[in-house]
Parts: sequence; C-alpha cells; structure tokens
Amino acid sequence: MRIPFDRSEPGAWISGAAHGAILLAAVFGLSTSKLPDAEEGIPVEVVTDNQFSEMTKGEREAAKPLPEPKPRADRVAETRVERDPGEEKVDAPAPPKRPAEVKVAEEEAEAAPPPPPAPKRVAEAANPQPAPAPPSRPEPPKPDPKVEAQKAAEAKAKAEAAAKAVEAQKLAERQEAEALEKARVEAAKAKALAEAKAKAEAEAKARAVAEAKAKAELEAKLKALAEAEAREKAEAEAKAKALAQAKAKAEAEARARRQAEAADKFSPGDIRQLLASKEPSRSSGATGREVQRTASLGTATGSSQRLNPSQRDQLIGLLSEQLHRCWQVPVAAQSVDKPPVPTVRVKLNQDGSLAAEPVVMNSSGDPLFRSIADSATRATRRCAPLKIPAQFAPFYNDWRDLVVNFDPRQVG
Repeated sequence: MRIPFDRSEPGAWISGAAHGAILLAAVFGLSTSKLPDAEEGIPVEVVTDNQFSEMTKGEREAAKPLPEPKPRADRVAETRVERDPGEEKVDAPAPPKRPAEVKVAEEEAEAAPPPPPAPKRVAEAANPQPAPAPPSRPEPPKPDPKVEAQKAAEAKAKAEAAAKAVEAQKLAERQEAEALEKARVEAAKAKALAEAKAKAEAEAKARAVAEAKAKAELEAKLKALAEAEAREKAEAEAKAKALAQAKAKAEAEARARRQAEAADKFSPGDIRQLLASKEPSRSSGATGREVQRTASLGTATGSSQRLNPSQRDQLIGLLSEQLHRCWQVPVAAQSVDKPPVPTVRVKLNQDGSLAAEPVVMNSSGDPLFRSIADSATRATRRCAPLKIPAQFAPFYNDWRDLVVNFDPRQVG
C-alpha cells in the first residue's frame, strides 16, 4: 500500500527515516566493534586421589627442608601381622605394660639432676650400642593403572568442564554488558530524536503562528488602505460630480442668459456678420469608414443643416464635460497656479467613437506640459465612444472634428 506524502503531517516519514538510520547505525557500529582481548589462562594441575592422599603437611617452623620429605608421626604405628583366614579371629597378644615404678623413676630422673655415672656405665657410654632399627613400614598396595587412568580422565574432564563453565559465564556477562550498552545507546538516540522532533514541531508551530499573524496584519493594512483609497476616490468622484454639475448648471444659466440677451438684441445684420466671420470647415470632403460616391440620404442641394451658436456651445459643453470626467489630472498640475493647457484635436464618427487617434495641437517648454498632454489623450481614448444626444445627430459635419482645451483649473 502506498502512503501519499503530506507536508502538513510528515510524522510517519520522519519516524521511518529515523528508525532506518538507527538500524543502519546499529548494524555498522556493532560489526566494526573490537572484541576484548582474551584473558590469560589460569594454569590448572590435575591431582589424583592417591597423590592428594600422599601429600604431606609441612612444618612452618622447620629449620630447613628435607631432601626426602616424610610424613609426620607422633608415635610408632602398630605392626599388623597378616594371618590366615582361620586365625584372624584370634586376639593378638597385648603389649607389655610399663611398670608404674619405672614410670615414677623416670619422672624423678627427669626432675632431679642425674648422679655421676658408674664406671661400668661410663664405659658403656663410651661405647654406645646401636639403637634398634624401627620396624619396617609395610608398603601400600600398588594402584591399578586402569583405575588411575580413569580417575585422571575424570579429573581432567571435570577441570575442562569447570574451565568451560567459567568461560561461558564470562561470555554471558560480556554479552549482557554489550546488550545493556546497546540498549542505553538506542535509548539515548531515541530520546535525542524525540527531543529534536519536538523542537522542530515547536519551531514550525511558532513560525506558522508568526506567519499567520504577519499575514493577518498585512491583510488588515491592505484592507484599511483599500478602504481609504476607495473612500478618497468616492469623495473625489462625488466632489468632481458636484463641481461638474455646478459648472454645467452655471454654463447652462450663462447660455440661457446669453440666448435671452441675443434674442433681445436680435439683428439680421449681426447674423450675416457672424456667418461671414465663421471659419470654413477643415474637411475638404465627407469622410467615413469606406469610400461612398453616392449618398444614401440627403438633400438635392447637398448641404446639411448647421448648428446655431447656442446649440454649438451646448454640444461642446456636453462633450467637454464627458472628457473632463474621464480625465485624471496629474497631482503636480493641481498645485500650479497657471498650468500649461494642451489643445487636443478629436475626430469622431457618427456613433461617437474615435475616427482617429487624438492629436495634441500645441506645445510648451513647461516640464508639466507633456504629462498633462499625455493624460488628456488617455482620457480621450478612455471616454470613447462619446454620447451624442439625438438632437445633434443631423449636425454631424459640425461636430465631427473638434478641438478641446484641457485646462487643469477647470477640473475640480
């Protein structure tokens, strides 16, 4: 069965790797360990029962060792006479008893100094007689060689068994010590591994808590910043909308006043003068998405309707208001008293879309001019298509080509 690896729960993999490392360390560590040196053997001498029985006890206060040591004897052993089987039941004659007078005399002689010897005794002392030889000791029976060999083999086997038992006991003690040492090392390794694992888990937990806290703080800051930006943007849009509405209202009121004044001062001569002073159209012919030689609709004279001055001012005001609503004036231009004013030429189709890219018609040495002009062209592209009221649709030739002044002072 295949266990999928999960980074959030690596305990099974860490445990397996640790047990494998411990097993390899135990195999290679025990295989290279040097066995202790063999202890020096104890010399063992095998002694038979007969040899042990023939051993004699020495005297600690002896003057010098005898060349032929003999067993100590406090008295002469009784001589046992071998008899025939029929005569074994006959009691042996008792040894003669020592007279009490002789015993008392000997004690007195030991206590008192000896009297001067008689001449005969002196002569006997001068020529001492040899002491009687002690009775000969009967020789012990000779042991059977087979029995001796069997006893020697048994003694040797016992000695070898004892030596093997000692070696087996030492080997068992050594193996027990090695097992205890191995268990101690494995316990120490397991304890160190458990401590390392617990430390790693604690560090990972602390790191995760710190990361979560930092992430939460960052999200809170970003949220607060986004809310502040949204609030500022909404306030700016509301302010711009209010200003645009106030401006449109003021312009409408001004146009109404001018129309009222023009109506009061209406003069046909003034109209002819206004038409004569009006500049001719910049277009030398009708333009469209494709060349069309024959008009689909139109009058027989080929001339379209023209906007009167009030309608032209009203349409230019509506288009300028739309463009200014899409225009984001650079911050540096908002704090200048007399900022540069770029003039942008805008060519439109009948549906209000751009017929060509907007073009800046003027130039200036002011360092702010380029940024203001670029923002004006971006605003023109962003606002397209412009919304043209239906009442101005028949006057397409009058508003197809417009020139708009982007004055930062008129925005906001």
